[in-house]
Amino acid sequence: MIVRLCMALAGLLSVSAAWSEDFRWGVNGHPFTAYPDISFEQQLDYVRDLGMTSYRVNVSSLDHISGLAALVKEAKARGIDILPVITPDFDLDTETIGDLYAKSYAMAETLVSRFRDDIRVWELGNEMEIHALISACEMRDDGTQYDCSWGTAGGDDPSHYFTPRWKKVSAVLRGLSDGAEAADPTIRKAMGTAGWGHTGAFERMKADGIDWDISVWHHYGDDLKRPLDYLSTLGKPVWITEFNRSGEKGEQDQADGLLEMMRQFRELRAEYRIEAAHIYELLDEPYWAPSFEATMGLARLRKTDEGRWTPDGVKLAYSTARGFIAAEGDAEDAAPALPPAPGCDRKALDTSVANHANQAAYLYCLALHRLPAPAEQWRVSLALKRGQSTAAALAELLETSEFMRAHPVARMTNADYIKAVYMLLLSREPDGRGLSDYLARLDRRELTPPQLAQEIIRSDEFRSAHPLLFAQESEHP
Repeated sequence: MIVRLCMALAGLLSVSAAWSEDFRWGVNGHPFTAYPDISFEQQLDYVRDLGMTSYRVNVSSLDHISGLAALVKEAKARGIDILPVITPDFDLDTETIGDLYAKSYAMAETLVSRFRDDIRVWELGNEMEIHALISACEMRDDGTQYDCSWGTAGGDDPSHYFTPRWKKVSAVLRGLSDGAEAADPTIRKAMGTAGWGHTGAFERMKADGIDWDISVWHHYGDDLKRPLDYLSTLGKPVWITEFNRSGEKGEQDQADGLLEMMRQFRELRAEYRIEAAHIYELLDEPYWAPSFEATMGLARLRKTDEGRWTPDGVKLAYSTARGFIAAEGDAEDAAPALPPAPGCDRKALDTSVANHANQAAYLYCLALHRLPAPAEQWRVSLALKRGQSTAAALAELLETSEFMRAHPVARMTNADYIKAVYMLLLSREPDGRGLSDYLARLDRRELTPPQLAQEIIRSDEFRSAHPLLFAQESEHP
């Protein structure tokens, strides 16, 4: 025990600054088992844009090792830590206690050994105690029968778990804990329950000699103070590895609930040693509809005409979480914007010469906030000379990867996007009617964001604001 304690202290001192004592925000995702067609890079770009430093992902098989390695590499490049939650895909009803322990031990030992230099916190098991909750007519350990007219037990007492099923759950949890410790005694092991008052499972875990370092809780709008009071008696820091409000009642309701929870965590973190909180989840999963998970995400997904899934803009909850984190909890929202970057001032350009070269320079300055390289200027000039309109050339620049990297258009709410594109192209905020009309069309999918930008580019107001771009039109009827 003393040897392990010394090794653990040494390990904690060597943990990277990313896993310091500072409170950290994170989000859940399913890069290996769901989120079809959405790359690791896209997922992690969302996490970074949210201002978060942790991405919690489920690992249910050793077949995920190569994917986890790739995800860790991309995450490191963005300053993000991966929090894997090991969720073995075992049959708890048919497999023996001995086999469940051995397979869990081997899985944890393999994973922790492989990533010991990259991942210093592992969550072991996910909401496994639910499998053991006692149900109608089942026998308690004291020889009494659970009332046949009652529903599933609440889980706040050790007697609320059916022992034959709990032994299977306990075998998996012990195997994961022992296997992880065998691979590296200095890592931190996070273990816990699904929330919803399931504190009795911790008493069962203690009685079975299961060892963990961080107590895990999930919070979906039930009482928080009462379980935190209990968790504080365990003498371990707390991580809320899942929390959110479903989007089933609309985006505003989800955002309001999420904001309330985030404020509560901030207020209680010191008193209850809450070190981290992870929103569930990053992306909607419409392919699971009508399940609540179809609308739990911070960003939407939609299926294209080709049958592939693609991001479909962010929800109000995304902007709410992003703004709260950016403002350290002092503001409800901090919407992304498209501010002019230093390096190019359109007002300083000489607009007295209306040739194609000058139009190309103006287009780059307007869209990318920089002047073009000679080759870029020649390419655009030649296209304009051959009949391409300046409006089409500008639309192309607004869809370049350079523009998308500089401005998180895909991660804006529809309202934020409308305001931002007005400022970019017209140097003003939209009026109330313009905002509401465009917002309604975007929400009804009658208009895409690029099409909205093109409508503004074709407007008389845009022509008046940027006369240089249209001075040559008479040459190309």
